[in-house]
Amino acid sequence: MRKIMGRLVPAVAVASVAAVALAGCGSKSTGLVESSTVTFSYNGPVTSLWEGTANQYSTYNANVAALTNTGFNYYGLKNGTPSLVKNTNFGSYSEVSKSPLTLKLHVNKGVTWSDGAQVDAADILLSWASGLSKYNNPKGPVNFNAVGAYAGTGLDLLNTPKVDPDGLGMTVSFKKPYVDWEVSVGSTVNGLSPGLPAHIAYELAFPSFKGSATQADAAVQKAILTGDQATMAKLGKVWANSWNVSSMPSDKRLLVSDGPYVVSGFQKNQSISFKRRDDFTGEPKKPAIQNLTLRFITDATSQVQALQNGEVQMIQGQPSTDTVAAVNKLNNVHVDTFAGSSYEHVDLNMKVGNGTFDPATYGGGAAGAKKALMVRQAFLKALPRQEIIDKLIKPLQPDAKIDDSSLFLPGTPAYTKDVATNGTKAYDKTDVAGAKALLKKAGVSNPTVRFTYPNDNPRRVSEYQLIQASEQQAGFNIKPVAMTTAKYFPFLEGGGYDASIFAWQFTSLAYTGNQAAYTSTGGENFNHYSNPQSDKLWGQIASSTGTADQTNALMAKVDKNLVTDAATMPLFQFPEMSAWSTKLSGVSDNPIASGMNTLWDPWDWTVAK
Repeated sequence: MRKIMGRLVPAVAVASVAAVALAGCGSKSTGLVESSTVTFSYNGPVTSLWEGTANQYSTYNANVAALTNTGFNYYGLKNGTPSLVKNTNFGSYSEVSKSPLTLKLHVNKGVTWSDGAQVDAADILLSWASGLSKYNNPKGPVNFNAVGAYAGTGLDLLNTPKVDPDGLGMTVSFKKPYVDWEVSVGSTVNGLSPGLPAHIAYELAFPSFKGSATQADAAVQKAILTGDQATMAKLGKVWANSWNVSSMPSDKRLLVSDGPYVVSGFQKNQSISFKRRDDFTGEPKKPAIQNLTLRFITDATSQVQALQNGEVQMIQGQPSTDTVAAVNKLNNVHVDTFAGSSYEHVDLNMKVGNGTFDPATYGGGAAGAKKALMVRQAFLKALPRQEIIDKLIKPLQPDAKIDDSSLFLPGTPAYTKDVATNGTKAYDKTDVAGAKALLKKAGVSNPTVRFTYPNDNPRRVSEYQLIQASEQQAGFNIKPVAMTTAKYFPFLEGGGYDASIFAWQFTSLAYTGNQAAYTSTGGENFNHYSNPQSDKLWGQIASSTGTADQTNALMAKVDKNLVTDAATMPLFQFPEMSAWSTKLSGVSDNPIASGMNTLWDPWDWTVAK
């Protein structure tokens, strides 16, 4: 599961999510349970200490961010609906004008990074600059390789911010309305909340620098406000690469955190540990638990066994019928099973050397595009979507159904309206004969499809086997490109493959959350999908001032284009299971949490002594 598995859910599309308690706000501290340690497990390894780059934007890495990052707001749940909660212990923000849209942001004095440096405007500026399209050009001088960087929308809509004299706040105005401005304010991933410490980024970019954190921040601020390309190029390189470590780094500056915890240990492919920051003031309240350890256990059966043996106190992963039955037999364990906000899908790579789905393979131009489209449509016709659900998902969730939308969450009014017209239902039934006929019409015989998938994920191995069998009946030659999860997601960005299988996770209420995956220049557009009409629609969505229904109608047009272009195909919502020891209290599942569903409010957790 990725947040590259990290989708951001469209607003209004989450109204039916089950309720959990809203975290309390206001208190700055709770009593520390001395030497307390909670160990929890997730089904994949951490591959970077920073989730904000396109090839590291995963739920696995989001687990680190959940504990080591903070910002102006966060997602809680209120009256059963995911809601943005202002984090007044971190700072304040307000809309001071609607025309033009103008915001005032200010970080509270005393909110610091774990090395004691004040969080300030330079940190916010660097987060903003990292998401600008002009600083995300793989062929240009500056490339932050950021998530969600696309021309003409999002952070590109901001005029250059005006920094307050105290250096802790700024005023930002927008060139045109931006529907998701408040989501952007709270985002630490190329938003207007700090992502990485600006002073550390500068020190890494300029190893000979020997000044203070304040001086480093001043240099970053100056480079951004003046558009210093040389400095931005070095900062971009550091931002994109320096935090990509999969074990404890020798340079401890990479561990600097502005969240409630700081990384204290990291064993490659095994675990990552965190220690509570006693000086922390930036979240709703200070956590009570001193030490946390996240173990990477990919096999769900092994997770349950670890919970049973007391090796871990909390688990979340992709359950099987056996693991659901096993965990329900455990004593003193709370179990939650639910339809998650992640959805599995198959993407077809539309621009890759000698690619079966690439128009260039068939000579390019209109004729090549038509032939490639027919081959893609044939492949989607032969996808065994219902068989995958019947054999792999229904045993866990008997009422599971095919997911027919790439942009809306099933079970909501917006989803129901969308799937009535988007065309996905035409692919609900596997049509091997129809696929063969399309290949014949296209004049393409036995095309080879390089299908990539993570081979250490049991369910995805099973999905691949079902897909391979069905597609080969239709005349496709399926060649496996299998690798471990740790290698798989970085490979998606530029690897040699024709089809891939993974999940997007809805992690916010942003309308434009899907834009980075489905716009021509989007940072998460791994399959090189391009539709000029959809690009224009995304611009309209981003600047929409209409009703929710009107904005959702624009999104429905984008979804229909995805189906018409045969670029991607959703399969199913993830059946989710979380379980934790009854010795833990204050734990709850947040369906759109970034990372583990339970990891959204560690400040509310307590553990029995």
